[in-house]
Amino acid sequence: MTEFHYTGLAGDGKSCQGTLRAPTPEAARMRLIGQGVTPVRIEASQGAGTDQAPRAAGARLKRSEVLLFTREMAHLKQANMPLDKALALLRDTAATERLKQFIAALDAGIRGGKSLYAAMLPFEADFGKQYLVLIRAGETSGSLNVVLKELSVQLETDDKLRNYVISSMTYPLILLVVSVLSVALLLAFVVPQFREIFDSMGDALPYSTKLVIGLSDFVRDHWMALLAALAAVLLFLSRWSATPQGRIRLHSAVLSIPLMGKVIKNLQFAVYFRTFGNLLQRGVPMVDALRISVDTLTNTALRKDFEPLVDIVKTGKRLSAGFVSRHFEKTGTPQLIRVAEETGQMDGTLLSLADRYEDQGRRTMDRMLATMEPIII
Repeated sequence: MTEFHYTGLAGDGKSCQGTLRAPTPEAARMRLIGQGVTPVRIEASQGAGTDQAPRAAGARLKRSEVLLFTREMAHLKQANMPLDKALALLRDTAATERLKQFIAALDAGIRGGKSLYAAMLPFEADFGKQYLVLIRAGETSGSLNVVLKELSVQLETDDKLRNYVISSMTYPLILLVVSVLSVALLLAFVVPQFREIFDSMGDALPYSTKLVIGLSDFVRDHWMALLAALAAVLLFLSRWSATPQGRIRLHSAVLSIPLMGKVIKNLQFAVYFRTFGNLLQRGVPMVDALRISVDTLTNTALRKDFEPLVDIVKTGKRLSAGFVSRHFEKTGTPQLIRVAEETGQMDGTLLSLADRYEDQGRRTMDRMLATMEPIII
């Protein structure tokens, strides 16, 4: 844990300051919000030491384990089972040792007087900021069972979307790899056999045949250099994409690829708007909801374009003004958000946008795959 010094505004609008201990600045900010304090500045205290946050030993929880825990917890809370008894039951029936250790750590925190949100703070890397913020909102409003149900539905939706993308891309990738290997084998072993036949005939060969034979000779004579060059290019791209500027340029280039770029945008927007809408629906302040939602964008180029939305809202401007960008041209998204601002239906509008972008992403994905398969074949 790290000790942080904060200044902020209390519920009555008066300025306040103090210190608190938390594993990360974001965790400290969420803890202050849970106490009714709007943080203005959070800084690590000078000379503050850190200690390891208490968490279960072992590797991080898998997505399937997070989903299983959330689904089972939602079922038990829907049945009005007390939190400590629900955790004890889940611990005894845990499918994996890693999940059992995690639930045991939660149970120990609850029995020690912590809230579920506070007990889960050391596991922020496993669950994400959005999950913990919604848990805190559910505990504060007394609707933890509803929040857990909504989280299980959202996790299932995200998992289905992720599995859809993986399963949709598996066949084309296998087909592409097999095609490349087949061409390489033909050039290295099959074409040279035909060359001997052509040489024995002594007739002039068509230009296309000469080109294939020349390419085959080049591959056979320089295959080691070609492999070394390929390895060097992959190593360069790997290191370059690990730098902030390189990652942004690479992700921007991916977004400019026909069809594929549109698929990535739509699916990223679907996750972003769904997270944003769920957070607002649970009463999370808009600035905090924007900060958390932008972390769901795995494309750094998109994330860079969405980060200024926080400053736009802080300065008192309309949120819809931030969505007037090249990503939303001719989509109607800024207009829908503007109407939602005027009618007070922002959360419902954002969730509807999430469904729309996910549907568009799936359709574009199907069209892209239908285009790729005959080209590869």
